[in-house]
Formats: sequence, structure tokens, C-alpha cells
Amino acid sequence: MIRLNLFAVGGLVLTVSCLAVMLVNIVFGRKKVNLIWSLFNLSVAIWGFGAFMVGISKNPQNVLLWWKVNHIGVIWMPVFILHTVYLLTSKVNKKILIFAYIQATFFQLIEFLPTVLFFKDLRLVFSSLHYVTLGILYHPFFLLWISLVVYAHVCVYREYVTSVGLKKLSLLYFLVGSVLGFSGGFTNFLIGYKVDILPYGNFTIPIYCIMVTYAIIRHHLMDIEIVIKKTLVFAGLLASVFAILVLPTLLIQEYVFRSAGASGRLIGSALSGIIIILSLRRMENFLINVTDRHLFQKKYDYRELLRTFTSEVLTVVNLDKLVNLTVDKLTDIVKVGSSAVLLLDEEKQQFDLVAFRNVKDPKMSLLRLDGVVTFLEQTHGYLLKKELIDRKVYIPPSIQEIIDKLNAELIIPMVLHTDVIGILSLGKKKSDEDYTQDDLDILLPLARTLAIAISNARLFSELGKAQAEAAQREKMAVIGTLSAGINHEICNPLGIARGQCEAFLLNMKDGLYNNKTSGELLTKAKEIMAKVIKETDRATAITKKLSSFAKPAKGEAEFVNIDKEIDDVLGLVGYELKLEKIEFEKQIEDGLPDIFVDRKQLQEVLFNLIRNAGQAIGEKGKITVTARQDEEKVLIDVKDTGSGIPDDKLKELFNPFFTTKEPGKGTGLGLFIVRQVVEKNGGKIYLKETRVGDGTTFTVEFPITVSEKRRV
Repeated sequence: MIRLNLFAVGGLVLTVSCLAVMLVNIVFGRKKVNLIWSLFNLSVAIWGFGAFMVGISKNPQNVLLWWKVNHIGVIWMPVFILHTVYLLTSKVNKKILIFAYIQATFFQLIEFLPTVLFFKDLRLVFSSLHYVTLGILYHPFFLLWISLVVYAHVCVYREYVTSVGLKKLSLLYFLVGSVLGFSGGFTNFLIGYKVDILPYGNFTIPIYCIMVTYAIIRHHLMDIEIVIKKTLVFAGLLASVFAILVLPTLLIQEYVFRSAGASGRLIGSALSGIIIILSLRRMENFLINVTDRHLFQKKYDYRELLRTFTSEVLTVVNLDKLVNLTVDKLTDIVKVGSSAVLLLDEEKQQFDLVAFRNVKDPKMSLLRLDGVVTFLEQTHGYLLKKELIDRKVYIPPSIQEIIDKLNAELIIPMVLHTDVIGILSLGKKKSDEDYTQDDLDILLPLARTLAIAISNARLFSELGKAQAEAAQREKMAVIGTLSAGINHEICNPLGIARGQCEAFLLNMKDGLYNNKTSGELLTKAKEIMAKVIKETDRATAITKKLSSFAKPAKGEAEFVNIDKEIDDVLGLVGYELKLEKIEFEKQIEDGLPDIFVDRKQLQEVLFNLIRNAGQAIGEKGKITVTARQDEEKVLIDVKDTGSGIPDDKLKELFNPFFTTKEPGKGTGLGLFIVRQVVEKNGGKIYLKETRVGDGTTFTVEFPITVSEKRRV
């Protein structure tokens, strides 16, 4: 009788202490893992309450019911402890956690079915305590129970080994408490397997729960969370699972096989099991989708954030791409609801929104006189909305309006030297966690590094403009030299036109047309006028090509026929090639699709490559331009029979200001600018082959769009 009372008292102590611990977690803990840890304590409390009722109940039928209630807590304990460890460390495999929820749901269903699969009957221990005997499915359940608990604590130990400071101490409390709690709780299983020892664990488990809770609250091990919201989500999830799985089986038992006796109930149980098995996969997908969205918003991995920014973001030199990539990566990795980057416009003296996700006012800008900007520039510190609210700091309506427009929770300045050149805004985390000091220790240095990257991108953009201007000046100088040769091309047709007109007038003066009728004279005049128009059109076309080529490109893409553009460029450089006795050959594949590029920029690319090829030849040789389709690309090869490029010069080929030409014959901007122009139009350029003394081939490739395919 004394031992029976001890069993009941132990269960009561366990219930009261764990409910108290759960209440402390809810009141003092605001972190996500507090919710799961509270559910763990609730499951232990259910176990304890069931044990208490078993200890005081005299009716065996009631005792069996209370053992089933007791095992609700038993079934869910390893799940919640594993979920807690999942949120505390980065060691738990998410798929194993999902499996833990699925198996717990399965065994919970099996336990309450009217079968002997989980519990058989009762036996008397300690003279007066009715203890359950175990069914066939209890053994795989027990094996999974032990495996999940051991796996969870192995993960804690692995995290403990690599941790330092307060976190290491907190994990030590966790491990020590686990030894006391689970070793004591394990004695309850021993009685089930007919090793009749008093389950003293009902007294040691509260010590475990209190130690872990102390580590959580005192050392801030867990991340802040809206507990009520998560509790409702989790409760709704469990209710859905039970409703979907239990309802069909109960209907089958109650209405189909109720009157069929023991064999009917067995068939009903078998059909219920088949329904459960067939439903497991769908339930697994349901659990994955729901828990991913609401319960498994795990703390982001700062190492992934740093690795991503180091390798993918900070190396970008295009300003637009840099800021948009920054917003995308921060949103996805830190898992925030909104983010934005504002950059300083020196001329307007305001910060403009240049990249954003989910802000309320995409057209907003901040003047330097705005309160937020003034605060950031004077302090170089951050603005954290939650921190201001906790400290009961008055937020002026003007600043609150800015925070609302940005949908911001955290605002960080991007400081270069002593100047704020930009502002980084991050919204609330999707997991409802607050920003911690660990977050700030990562994000503040990251913002300073971003300021450097943005400054570099701006300098590169300015350098690109300077280089483009230099290239335009070089092009004008080239046009100056071309015009001398083109002058001959223009003078020839004009000379022919003038000669035709002069001959007609002289013949008229000399009376050679006196015997002609007015109709015949009109016909002769029409013939001469047609020749004049033809020759002047020829001259006009050449001057138009030259004039058009001299104008800067506008950057407007259109569908361009490669064959035609090669002919237009040849009209500019053809005479120069003839003077150098350089043969030109064009090989265009039949049915070649048009490409979507800026027409003038494509002409500049072809002009540079063909003219460079001619200069590499010097005198007597051949240039071959080939255009062909290769799967989803159009390839243009410019091949010459010139001097080739030495091996020691290949690495510098596309560098700015590098040239193999003689001093005074080039700035070295040619291939560098060509590559920029090609890449701006979505293409690539590379050296296909070169041999010293035997020529060089450059290849330019452009992608084929769906629209281009339709034009073929």
C-alpha cells in the first residue's frame, strides 16, 4: 500500500511541477522553442497525471483507460524533446523530426483502437498496483522511443562540444538534466518488461524539467516567439491529423463491423490499418508543408549568410544587380517578411529606394533632414523597433511613418569611412523571432562591408562611363581616318553623276541633239536622271552609314539580321581592306535567326573585330566572318590570317588599356569595350584560337530567344 501511494504521489508531483514549468515558459519565455519545450512539459504532465490516476484507481477497467491517457504523454515526449533540440542546435536532421511526428501520430491512433496490439491486459505488481502488459506493436514503439531520445541527446552533445560561453553552460545543464530525467523515467518501461523496480523517475524528472527551463530563461538559450500563435497552430495541426486518420477508422468499427463479432472487429482493424498506411504518405506531405510554414522556421545559419555574401554578392560590380541580390539573399536566408536598400543621391541630398521586397511604399525616399536619417548619420547606430518599444522610447509620428512605409523592424546604416551612403531595412522575421545580439553581430559588419561593395560598384560604373567616352573618342578618331578612304567611295558615284549631266549639257550646246524630237530629248534626260539618282543614292548610303556609326548607341534592343549588319560594317571598312589588299569572305548559314540586340552596338562590335583583324594582317591576307546556329545560340566567328597573339599576352587580352598595337595606334580599349558591349546585350566573347604567325579567331555568341525562333 505504501508503494502504491508513492507511485501515485510521484505522478501527482510530476504533474504539478511540469505544469508549473510550462507556465513559467509561457510567461517568461518569448521564444519559439519555449512553445515546444512547454508542450514537452505538458506531455510529461499528462504522463504524470495518468500515473497518479492509475495509482489511486481500484477498478481494472478504469485503470486501463488511465494507462492509455498516461501513454499520450509517453508517445509525444521524444517528439517534443527532439523538436526542442532541433531548435537549439543545427545538428538534428529535419526529415528525422518529421518522421518522429508521423510515427507518434500512428502509435497514438493504434493505442486508442479497441485491440490488443498496443496493450494486452493488466497484471498486479507490488501487491496492489495494476500495470499493463504489452502488445506486439509496443515493442517497435519502445525501440523508436529509445532511438529518438538517444539521437536527440547525441545532437545536444555534438553542439555542446563546439559551443563556448553561456551556450555551452546551458547545454551542460540540458545534458545533466537529461541523465537524471530520462534514466529515471526509463524505469517505467522496465516494469512493463516485467523488471519490477519502483519507478523512482517520477521524482527525478521534475528536476530535469526545472534545470532545462532554468538554462532557457537564465541564459537566453531560446529564440523569442509568439507562444499563443504557435500553440494554436500546433493544436490545429494535431486536431487535423487525428480527425483525418481516426474518423474513418471509427466509422468502420462502429457501423460496418459492430455486429460481426470478434472476427469482424479483426477485419475492421485490418481495414483501418490499411487506411492508415495509405494515408501516411499524404499526411507526411501535409505535415511537411504545414510545419515548414509555421513550426520549423529555424534560426538561420549565419555561416550560410556570410558564405553567400562573400561568394555571390560582394563580388558583383554591377550596382543594380548588387542591391537586388542583397535584398533577395537577405530575405531568403534570414527569412524576413520585407527588406529594402536605400542609396544616397548626392545631387538631391536624399536616400532613394533602389531595391526592395514587400515594402508598403515602393516610391518612397528619405531626405537627409528626416529623423531616421539624422539619427543614423549622427550615431552610426542601428534602429530596432522592438528595442524602442521595450524601453518605452517615444517614437515621433514622422519616424513611425517611415518605419511603416518600409515595413521595417530593423534599420541599419551602411557607413563608408564616416559617411552614411545607404540604409539597409529588414522587416520582422517570418518565424516571429526577435532580432538578437547574435543577429546584430552579423548584420552590422555585413552592412559596413556592403557599403564598400556599393562604393566599388559605383566607381566601376563611373569607370565604365569614362571608358565608354574614351571609346567613343577613339571611334571618332577612327572615323576621321576612315573618311579619307570613304571620300573616294563617295566621290566616285558623285563624279559619275556629274559626268553624265555635263555630257548631256555639252551635247546640247554643240547641237548634237538638234535632230532629236522633244520626246526623244525627254527620254534621254530621264535616263541620265535615273543614273544620277542611282549614284547619289549610293553616295548617300555611304555617308549615312558613316554618320550613323559615329553616333553613340542608345541601348535599345531590337531584332537584328546578322548578314545585313556585316554588309553595313563592310561598307565602312571595305575600302581600307582593299587598300591593304586584304580579302574578305562572308559565310552565313541559311535560315540563321535574327538576334535581339542593340543594332548600333552590334555594328560597333563587328567593326572593332574586323578592323582589328585587318590591322593584325597588315597587308595581304584574308578575313573570314562566319555566322551559324549552335543549339540555343548564334555564333559569329571573325578569323584572320594575321600575326597571332603570343602566349604571354593571352591573359591580358581583355584587360583595359592593353594593346598589341604599335605606340600611338590604339588606346587598348577595343577588346575591353567590345566585351562589355557584348555582355550588356546578353552575349559572350572569347578567343577561340590563335597561333603566332598563323592568325587568330574570335567568337561572339548570343542566345536565341523564343521570339527569335519563331522568326526563323
